[in-house]
Amino acid sequence: MKAKEILDKYLERNGDMSQRKVSDILGWSPSTLSMVLAGNYNNVEAKEAEMAKKLLGIDNDDDFEEFKPIQIKEQIIATKDFIDVYTLCNGLIARDSSLTASIGLVIGDAGMGKTTTVQRFAAENPAASYVLYMGFNRNALFKEIAEAVVGRTARSYYDNLQLIMGATRVYRKLIIIDEADRMPLSMLEDLRTLNEYGKVPLLLVGEPKLAATVKKADRIESRIRKPRITFSPIDDTTLATLYEECCGLKLSEKVTKRLLKMAHGDFRVAANDMQNIVRLMNINHKSELTQEIINEYK
Repeated sequence: MKAKEILDKYLERNGDMSQRKVSDILGWSPSTLSMVLAGNYNNVEAKEAEMAKKLLGIDNDDDFEEFKPIQIKEQIIATKDFIDVYTLCNGLIARDSSLTASIGLVIGDAGMGKTTTVQRFAAENPAASYVLYMGFNRNALFKEIAEAVVGRTARSYYDNLQLIMGATRVYRKLIIIDEADRMPLSMLEDLRTLNEYGKVPLLLVGEPKLAATVKKADRIESRIRKPRITFSPIDDTTLATLYEECCGLKLSEKVTKRLLKMAHGDFRVAANDMQNIVRLMNINHKSELTQEIINEYK
């Protein structure tokens, strides 16, 4: 590999910098680097090999050519919680399913994967609509629901309610409300009215205090369908599966436990760590995730 190509690869990985900075990294004088790049240095091949070793961490061209960057593929990790949510949602949508208890409840701490799971279900199922609660008043909330279900809105709460009920009268639709733990009890009662009189199944998603709020209202509590799903922290099996299915990396037991400790059981943190670690491995032409790489990442 020629010196110019080595330098280009190094700058591609590490960002643009002056030749003086590169020569400092190599331990050369700027004039030596210039001569090597121009091919005018005596025994330039030896200097190019030294350059490749110091800048790219490779001993020869074969090492460089054989390395294939690790690609991260988007994969579904079918955890028990993931499967349980899909089973619950499909049951709520099913036309032969009872509407007596037709409010689903999914709770869990932030970062456990609740939102990713329900968003994916809604994306894959035309009969499901996803709404993120962002502190709306009643009229604004029902406008959001109408927009998600019908594709248009009306001016008043009552008119939006009629739009939603009209759209769900013939074809049953599931309305997924995320971050429902932020809702006041009165707004949850409004959703219960939509569920009861509009015959519209709901899935309420939120952090653990949602379950405590629901318990305060008997009319809501009695309509919750079992099982109530509580997302668990990521475990070592799930984390190892994440790396293997998304990156093709097989983790040792020690590396798995280390990464699990770093993530504190948070699936979102684990996935973010994976993105950054794979990037670091590609920069350094590493195909095996070791404790040393994790040390460098931290």
